[in-house]
Formats: sequence, C-alpha cells, structure tokens
Amino acid sequence: MNIAEKPPQGKAIKPGRKAASKTRYADVDIATTAPGTPGGIFMRQFWICVQRSEDLPKGRAKPIRIMSEDFTLYRGQTGKVHVIDNACPHRGAPMHLGWIEDEDIRCIYHGWKFDSHGQCTEQPAEGAGFARKVRIRSYPCAEYLGMIWAYFGDGDAPHFPPFPHRTTPGVIQTWNVEHVPCNYLQSFENTFDEVHVAFTHAPGGSHAKLSADLPEITAQETDWGILRFGKRKSGLVRQSLHYAPNVARVIVPPVSGMDGVGGWPEIYFSFTPVDDENHIWFITSHVEVSGEELEAYRKQRTKYEAALAGAKSSVVVANEVLAGGHYYADVRHPDLAIVQDIAVQAGQGRLADRGREHLGRSDAGIIAWRKVLMRELALIAAGKPHKKWKPPPADVVPTLGF
Repeated sequence: MNIAEKPPQGKAIKPGRKAASKTRYADVDIATTAPGTPGGIFMRQFWICVQRSEDLPKGRAKPIRIMSEDFTLYRGQTGKVHVIDNACPHRGAPMHLGWIEDEDIRCIYHGWKFDSHGQCTEQPAEGAGFARKVRIRSYPCAEYLGMIWAYFGDGDAPHFPPFPHRTTPGVIQTWNVEHVPCNYLQSFENTFDEVHVAFTHAPGGSHAKLSADLPEITAQETDWGILRFGKRKSGLVRQSLHYAPNVARVIVPPVSGMDGVGGWPEIYFSFTPVDDENHIWFITSHVEVSGEELEAYRKQRTKYEAALAGAKSSVVVANEVLAGGHYYADVRHPDLAIVQDIAVQAGQGRLADRGREHLGRSDAGIIAWRKVLMRELALIAAGKPHKKWKPPPADVVPTLGF
C-alpha cells in the first residue's frame, strides 16, 4: 500500500462507481464532503479548522484545499487572517501567488487588488468603474486555541468559538500537523472507539493492561454532538465529547515522546477533510502545568521537538509499516500513538468499505454518530428542515475514568 506523505494538490477527486459505493452506509453517503452534496452541505454548517496559527506569518498567503475546494488563506500586516477563493475572477490565476498590501491581496497575474471582503479595488490596466463590479468570494475566519478556523457555508457564521475549552491553569500547546491519506470520517470515528486503545496502542506503549478491564460503551446525542461514556468494572466512567461535525475533546495519556512530563493532557482533535480521500489532523492540547512543573515541561518539550525533527514523519513510518517494512510492534517513534492510529485508519483504504463491517456493542459511539449523519443527510437531500445545532456548554467536560 502506498501512502503519500502529503495529499495531492489538484482538482477534486471524482471517485468512480466502485469507490463511491464504499462510502455509502445504509443508502446514505456519509463520507463525502464535496460541495453541493448532502454531506458537504452538512459540514458547511460549522466552523472548520484550516491551519495552525504559527504556520502563517504576517504578510504571507498559502493555498489550502478544504472539502474538495481550493482557497487562499493569508494574514494581513495587522495579523488578521483572511480566506478567499483561490482563483482570481479575472483570468483564474491562483491568488496565493500574489502579495499582501496591508489587509488586501494583489493578484500576481495582472495586479488586480482585492480587499479582505473580496471587493476588487484596483485594476492597473483597466478603466475607472470596472473594479467595483468585480468581487471574489471571502469567508469568515478567526483564531482559537492556536488554530485558524473558517466558515464556508451560506448565511451568517455560527457562534464563535465553535466549542469551549478548559480554563484551569496551564498552557495551550499545538502539535504536529498530520496529512492523512484517507477519508476524515475514519479518523473521527476512531475517537468514538475507546476499546481500540488497549490493543492498537499496547505495542511499545503502556496500554496493554487496559485489556483486562475493557469499558462498557454508551453514547447519547446532544444539541452539539455526541456525549460518549466508557464505564469500567471499578465504576469509573470516562466521558468524551464529540462536537459536530469533526472535533473530539478527550483526556489522553501523556504523549510517548514527553516521557510523562505534563501528565494527562486534554486534547482537541480536528479532522479536516481535504477531499474525500485525504484529511488533516489539527491537534491542540491543554496541559495543566505551572511553576517548576511548567519549566520541566518546556525542557522536555524541547527534547521532544528535537527528536521529532530527527525522525521520519508519522505518515512515512505508517506507510512503511503497512508495506511490511517494519513489524508493527517493533516501531518506535516520538509520536508513536499517531503512527499507530494512521496505520490502522489509513490501512482501511482511502474510503473505508463500511458495508463489510460487523459492528458490536463496543461501537455504540460510532453507531450513534452514523445515525445522526444518516438522518441529517437524508433530510438535507430531501430539502426538509434539519437539526439546528447549538453551541456546546462550558460545564460539560471530558473525564479520564481510569
């Protein structure tokens, strides 16, 4: 199996009949997010994470591909972020090739300049009055938890920020951005699957003991997504939050490369579709450290980042495992858990064939979310009213439970 380290930057993928059938589940295509499809319309109701803030300097523009559409993301000289369509409305040149002037962007092809709202303001070779007739579409965007978010739907954007975060003392830490070569839903569904932790992450890790006390999984739909519970024999319950449409909030074990420094952080995973066969992991954590412990955390973090810089990317290592180049249990990596998850999720194929699955009681969270998707996408397809999602409350938080 060949897994590309980065997703292709080209036209939207148009799966053939065989590939498309693999995305269907009970007669509803729950995997696609392409524009105009029920799944695409559903996703565009929400804020979508598109970039890590630290990766976009002032006065720079970058191309981004989100849900099978191409955009230009840029940061103005004041530091504010903007998202516009990538094709200049003059002759279709990529806008990210241009340069930034204050909060405006000028196309590299013929010098047409657009303000942050998409209005053309200058056309060096054209007559007066033409510019005001030309616009490029712009999209609401904002920053939160070290990430850049954008809204690609019609009408007014929903409440921002898209979800609350922990306010206890500590630091907000972003992690490596991973480009994963499979449909986003495969990774989002994995966050509903607590049982996999005791097996997928046991080799090379400290999770093997969890297999002796596997949780009983239950889940319930809420106004904002799915609240999932994992109850163990001790009576302890792990509570995890899954915000519609693609964000998981959960407490996880210390990252393997951090050697336990910083304890069990609260993690916010955003699984952003690039197209129907690729997606991006954007990960932010809240690490509860302060004082001397904070200093120890920063020192270990420096060592961890140095180890990452000297290691192959998680996707490359996962590809080598899938190709048989490494025995799964022998792999060691600063981001070992990420390597393991990518190997398992991308190993299902670019588009998982859900028609071949045999779901059990431990899949209660996955089943609950698929029921939501099937219901909502069917209503959208029929042109009927569908659910009005509400902002998540601040008082519902994840718990560890073991």
